[in-house]
Amino acid sequence: MTLIASRSPRSPSAHVRVKRPGDRRSLSRSATRALDVLELFGRERRPLRAVEISHTLGTHPSTTNQLLKTMLDSGHLAFDARAKTYLPSPRLAEFSAWIMASYGADGRLRDLIDAVHAATGMTVTISTPNDLFMQLIDCTVASGERGERGLSVSVFGSAIGSAYLASLDDDEVLRLADRARVPAGDVPGVLQDLAQIRLAGFADGATAGSDYWSLAMPLPLRALQVPTVLGLAGSAAQVRERLGELHVIMREAVANWAPVEE
Repeated sequence: MTLIASRSPRSPSAHVRVKRPGDRRSLSRSATRALDVLELFGRERRPLRAVEISHTLGTHPSTTNQLLKTMLDSGHLAFDARAKTYLPSPRLAEFSAWIMASYGADGRLRDLIDAVHAATGMTVTISTPNDLFMQLIDCTVASGERGERGLSVSVFGSAIGSAYLASLDDDEVLRLADRARVPAGDVPGVLQDLAQIRLAGFADGATAGSDYWSLAMPLPLRALQVPTVLGLAGSAAQVRERLGELHVIMREAVANWAPVEE
């Protein structure tokens, strides 16, 4: 079930497109597994044995061992022979420093996601624009659901896309609408909706073909180097009656995460 492909009240008539990571022919399993390993080290923040990595990522032990050996040979990992543990090598230090400068140190985006999830119990997502799509880069899901990091949905016609578009000026929105081939007759309604979103501070809409409703708001650019959207999704009954309350929860969490500098 897609929890973030929502339709705003008057979205373009074109069908909202959804792209899942496994659907892309260009996806290199070896490359993504290597990045999954590095992400696991970031979460655990300690040296890990091969068996731990294999178990957590759900990969076959032989596949994991081959991948770790490749990353070791390239200098991206270091190996403690006595403890039989792997850890990222200093080669990645500059990359890590740049990531922290772009998204905040000490896992602050993850802290924001967890704070909103703890306050609402709903699925919480972080997404960024990728051309004419919004791509989910992190999430915490409600019980019984599963997240799809890497999943992409059309920037036009989705709640998270509308939240991002509302952060742009109308000229840039028109340029993107032309590239996305949004019908000319839909464009005035899109611009009007975005004006209302700017006033409200959030976008919301029903997930096509389901009982889910999404709420989304852009994060302040002063805290990040890339446009980023915070999203929340739950059943329509849960979300629609609490739009104001949920927006306040999200807004206060963002304020605590990125306080205004005086």
